[in-house]
Amino acid sequence: MTVIDRFAYDVSHGLKRFAGTKIALLGIGNELRRDDSVGLAVIDRLATLIDDPSISLVKCHEVPKNFTGRVKRFNPACVILIDAADFGGAPGEVRIFELSELEGLKVTTHRPSLAVLGEYLQSETSAGIFLIGIQPADREFGEGMSPAVRRAAITVADALRTALNRFGAKKDRGSLDGCPRF
Repeated sequence: MTVIDRFAYDVSHGLKRFAGTKIALLGIGNELRRDDSVGLAVIDRLATLIDDPSISLVKCHEVPKNFTGRVKRFNPACVILIDAADFGGAPGEVRIFELSELEGLKVTTHRPSLAVLGEYLQSETSAGIFLIGIQPADREFGEGMSPAVRRAAITVADALRTALNRFGAKKDRGSLDGCPRF
């Protein structure tokens, strides 16, 4: 099984328990800090692929705390945070973290920490909280992602699309052909 296949399996397996429920996906990042924009790129791609009122796609930029009211009103069973995360992996490597794994882990640069954000959202919604972290290669000022992170954004979006179609999203906007490439 390739790394990509393993990630797709993990996403699909993880979302299985949330079948038929509301799911919120929050893309986090800064478009002016190269690979830090990967969470936003994943949400942009998913927005072209999924059309379902039980799936909320939110571009939070670098201030996810400003969107907690929107998430609370949506009242999802699952919240997936998507962000560049420095966990010491190879550029473009993807890992899924559960909320309990985020405590004390300083993988992202956003404040408040994603652990605090996740704990707050869980206390307000009782949702399962996960982080899909993508190892950045470059967070310096500038536009455009590195090739490895760009490929990871596509992989993550496509794996999420497949899993959401199988267990969550009722409608699919169609083929991957013609979708934006990062």
